[in-house]
Amino acid sequence: MITYLPANIDDVQTFQDLNDEVFVDNSKYDSDLKIDWAQSEVGREYFADVVSNPENICLIVKDGERPVGYAVAEPKIFGYRLSKYMEIDNMGVSPDYRSKGIGTELIRRVTEIAKEKGYQKIFVNAYWGNTKAVSFYEKNGFEKIDVGLEKVI
Repeated sequence: MITYLPANIDDVQTFQDLNDEVFVDNSKYDSDLKIDWAQSEVGREYFADVVSNPENICLIVKDGERPVGYAVAEPKIFGYRLSKYMEIDNMGVSPDYRSKGIGTELIRRVTEIAKEKGYQKIFVNAYWGNTKAVSFYEKNGFEKIDVGLEKVI
């Protein structure tokens, strides 16, 4: 049975472990990615901080007792934009559970909670080359608004 639960400080290691699965996939699109970031002290501190902040939205998805997905959303401040934004900063679903509606349900729940908290828009980044992720977000109502570029110097 799939359940969606609010996360707490006891879930930090679960977030770290699930994030490892996401980073394996993301490394195909970013050669500069610190693949061990989630298990580092900085990664642990990041997840401890996000689950401790009541303004953030942190959800864990479980199949019985097995963690299979998660989402972390935080307020995003755009000084030059009018709306109040929540950013899906970190989200993933275990490979065996993808394309089963879990990601869509995570977005629905994050959106619902963000709206209850007074946010008007949700923001997310995806790697340009990750066309599957871009398509997933577009299918869930997101629209392309900009392009991020970088240059090796």
